[in-house]
Amino acid sequence: MNEKIVHNEQQHRFEVFVDDELAGFAAYEPADGARDFDHTEVGSEFGGRGLAGKVVAAALADTEAAGLSVVPTCSYVRKFVTKNAEHLAHIPAATRSAMGLPEPA
Repeated sequence: MNEKIVHNEQQHRFEVFVDDELAGFAAYEPADGARDFDHTEVGSEFGGRGLAGKVVAAALADTEAAGLSVVPTCSYVRKFVTKNAEHLAHIPAATRSAMGLPEPA
């Protein structure tokens, strides 16, 4: 099984492919100095492989490397950053507070 994650800038999403078939994505809306991640989806036939976590991890790493803030509107992304606290510092303080997210360590 060959997995690949690509940034589809035209559609504003990070896509995960399995054997060249689109398996899922993490979509975002560009915002002023940020990416607002508003939806994560993995096809049911690809479930149970951890693909959502992989595509979100790649999307957040790319966003942070680009010097952009993360807005975790999507409930999956919000849970992911709570469990992977290293990403909390890249979420604006007002957003963390409004979403009830913890402060970065």
